[in-house]
Amino acid sequence: MARETIKSHVVQTARQDPFLSIDEIATIVQTTPRYVRTILSEAQISLMQLRKSYAKTMEKQLTPVHKVSDSFDPQLKLTKVIDGVMAQLLAVDPQQELLQLERMQTINDVPCYVQFVTYADLSLGTIEGSLRQLLPRDKGALVQKSLWVEVVTNQPNLSRLLTSSTEQPLLKLCYLLSNDEVPLAVETQWFPTEGICLKTNSSALEITAQFGW
Repeated sequence: MARETIKSHVVQTARQDPFLSIDEIATIVQTTPRYVRTILSEAQISLMQLRKSYAKTMEKQLTPVHKVSDSFDPQLKLTKVIDGVMAQLLAVDPQQELLQLERMQTINDVPCYVQFVTYADLSLGTIEGSLRQLLPRDKGALVQKSLWVEVVTNQPNLSRLLTSSTEQPLLKLCYLLSNDEVPLAVETQWFPTEGICLKTNSSALEITAQFGW
């Protein structure tokens, strides 16, 4: 691929999805991460600034149902999705647009990638702790209605993000959260399968780093 074509491809890819990492952009364009950094630097493009601009665009699209505050966390990725499986779990129309939030975090010193899908009205800002705190609490206490666990082997991008390898299996925990028996959100947590301890106490699960992690 010619140099100018690679440069334009890198810039276009970064603008289309600013939440991609340098390594992911390099893989898509089939070049090196170092060259991607050079191209972005020469073009005076900052992925962080692109993420903030993306957040502002999302704010305009989601207003007035969903409000993104000025202190929006650029590491929090927001997308609107149509997902029949999630819609069925949330008891809404299969064609209804849902809000999906994604971010990296740690739970008890264990790296975790969280995906959070809901139709509820949210007010988004810089979030410390669980994304569950974004859900409305005016209709009763938030409860965990269902929980299911599986080991997944076909998620190379997430595997690389959590384990630095594309071939490592991942632990997938899914929670159906409800408010007064009304489903509000599905929270999916992805963990590496090595170096963690999974404990259960009644219906609650606890993830901790295993000794030597």
